[in-house]
Amino acid sequence: MEHRTVYQPAIESQNDRKILLAFNQPITAKQVAGQTGIPEDTCSYLIAKFAKNGLTTCLNPAAGNSRLYWLTELGKKCQKDLCRELNLSHKEYDLPNIDWELYGWTCFNHRSAVIKTLTEPMQPSKIKQILRIQKPNIKISANNIRDVIRLLLAKKIVQPVKIKKKAHPRYELTDLGKTFRQLLINSKAHIGQNSSNHI
Repeated sequence: MEHRTVYQPAIESQNDRKILLAFNQPITAKQVAGQTGIPEDTCSYLIAKFAKNGLTTCLNPAAGNSRLYWLTELGKKCQKDLCRELNLSHKEYDLPNIDWELYGWTCFNHRSAVIKTLTEPMQPSKIKQILRIQKPNIKISANNIRDVIRLLLAKKIVQPVKIKKKAHPRYELTDLGKTFRQLLINSKAHIGQNSSNHI
């Protein structure tokens, strides 16, 4: 499909432009909504339109929820052209070689909250204390956190840490977990103010 033919309809609205610029890494429609302030159902519709036009592709098509989308080569060209048009800096993103099905699984609210909180070895009770302060609106109990930790252990995203003279282990992220944590943090980065001013 001709690049210019697709580029023009891809930016026919302000929402199209915001969503195209939001792709700084593979992200879900919910994450795009969080970055842009556009309703999630609108994001889902427009990302599906991008996919139909060959601008995005789903990295975990078997997932029922938290589907991750990334730009195709054509989508990258369109984004680069849009940045040039708006006089914005454009940074190439090298797609890491990870299990995107598994990463998509971590994007669920409770799982992502626990992963982002684990900056050092912690017990579930400590994670709960931090979340109570950092995310007071999240509905998650200590039992929920323990269940999430068990799931993350099974997926090798966290690992136990034995502390001398402590009866219960702490948990920390594995290297894979740290990679996922950084992706989850980056997915929440809002479009810069300069971008919003130009769109």
